Amino acid sequence: MANQKLDNQPAVSKNYVRFMLVTLLIFAVGFFLLLGGISGTNFAEHGVLIQIITFFLAFMPILLVLIGMLGFNLSALKVAPFAFLLAVLLSYTFFANMEHGPVELAQAIWAQTWSGIKSSFYIVGLILFSFLILDLMQTSGAMDIVKGRLAAISGGDRRVQLIIIGLFVPIFMEGAAGAGTPAAIAAPFLVGLGFEPVLAVVVALMADGVCTSFGGSGLTTMSGGADLVTAGISTQDLNFAAAGWFHMIGILVMPFLILLFAYGKKAFKGKGIVGYSLYCGIVGAVLMLVFSNFIGGFITDMGTGLIGIILAIVGLKIFKIETPPELYSEPPKQDGKPKYSFVRALSPYIFVLIILPVTLTVSKYITVTNADGSAIPLWNYVVGKITYNGWIDLLLFLCSLLSIITLRYGFSNYWKAFGRAFKKVIPVFVIMASLYSVANIMKIPFISEVVDASGTVTRESLSMIKLLAQDIAAVTGPLYPIGAVLIGSIGAFITGTNLGANQLFATMHMHAADILGINKIMTFAGSNAGGSLGNMICPNNVTAACATVGITGEENKVMKRVVVMFLICFALYAVLSMLYVYVLFPHVSAEANSLFAAMG
Repeated sequence: MANQKLDNQPAVSKNYVRFMLVTLLIFAVGFFLLLGGISGTNFAEHGVLIQIITFFLAFMPILLVLIGMLGFNLSALKVAPFAFLLAVLLSYTFFANMEHGPVELAQAIWAQTWSGIKSSFYIVGLILFSFLILDLMQTSGAMDIVKGRLAAISGGDRRVQLIIIGLFVPIFMEGAAGAGTPAAIAAPFLVGLGFEPVLAVVVALMADGVCTSFGGSGLTTMSGGADLVTAGISTQDLNFAAAGWFHMIGILVMPFLILLFAYGKKAFKGKGIVGYSLYCGIVGAVLMLVFSNFIGGFITDMGTGLIGIILAIVGLKIFKIETPPELYSEPPKQDGKPKYSFVRALSPYIFVLIILPVTLTVSKYITVTNADGSAIPLWNYVVGKITYNGWIDLLLFLCSLLSIITLRYGFSNYWKAFGRAFKKVIPVFVIMASLYSVANIMKIPFISEVVDASGTVTRESLSMIKLLAQDIAAVTGPLYPIGAVLIGSIGAFITGTNLGANQLFATMHMHAADILGINKIMTFAGSNAGGSLGNMICPNNVTAACATVGITGEENKVMKRVVVMFLICFALYAVLSMLYVYVLFPHVSAEANSLFAAMG
């Protein structure tokens, strides 16, 4: 094995050199255009070819991540810093805001970089404590007990375990906490059950891709769709309902996609598994539709995930599943009396499933005195101090401390486990800081000027990410509903969050839909759903999920596999977007009591 690694080293080094040359070449294209008097301030005056080149230059800081990981088989640790470097260079040259001097521009770039570093700090905290909880369960022996019980519940069928833990648990955790928690919890859980790490990460990312439009307590759609509500175009309830119509179809097909990805055609061997997969898909779809359209987006993910877990277990009594030998999971053998009861062994994740949703919900109704003497919700106070992700970090840290008691782990062993987890997240911090900074730098505005035939100068404030969205809108035309799904996906891919994509593009979708004469509510819903899919392939999420299962450096393997699932789901959502905008809900407006009332 050691000799094999040495043999592969020269190839890796050559790929790294080639990748660096590609990065330099991309910047050289922008720099030479700048020397020729062409830049982001006047690219629209120089014909179609220059506009296409400008589009790709704007896309390159994040596209470079895919080129490095997929094209050159490099790890995110090697790729991400170069993406950051390219974003800085382009922002300081081709896409520079010439109204500011070099010092002001440098300050703007540093401000966005520092913001990215701070954001990554809190995300890495989530990874750290998620990995720590997994370490506690594995080294204490609790995971073996959990594996044995789940093997018994599922009849030892690994496909059933993937559906219950890989699909419904991430959906629940998205509603309970969001902020990358689903993959950070579900992927390590699956690894603990004996699943291969790359498979565990991809499955967790797939499940998370069909529910993040709601986010933690509905925040993604509530905040991301606020512009439509403020403009009187939609209501909060309609925005929630519209997102549910997309994701109910995503959940319907997801059990089949998960099993197909994991085991191929052999996943459907044996009686009962097709019926059980369809049953779980229908259960998830109905729950998603009912919660989002009739109960409320605040609890859609939590309700769908939790009740889905219960009904999926009940379904095992209905469907008698035949398990092929190669898909059977032998329960771990126990010598003598188990060290823990099942509940005690599962207690770290029970703490997570209870403490996160309860605390995040209750804190919104408890008031504290602010510095100026005013009373504000505890939620607002804590989030204002340590951010939303920091809030999640704090709660996961509390769960890990409580686990010491229930697992009788001991503080000395706890700190050893903490040290092991900390070492694993150091390279992750470098990756996350680079990628978050890239996303922030791509939002720095620059002024673009267009001179028409009469000599009139039109000035427009753009950014790299806005330029990408506008060009996609211009190209798609009547197919803009599909473009909206793509824009949402790209937005989440770049910013790392579905919420970020919604906040960036909601107003743009309203204007585009108005120009094209299509429904604004469902157009935004398509983008909102696309943003959820973008979480599957977002480099930030892939990196974070890989870190939680200890495969930092193998992000390219995950990306190559999950991108196929993303494309399948994207094609499905693109068709749904056209269907909803032009056929089922072309006339829905803020006056509608529900989407059902506005159908047709």
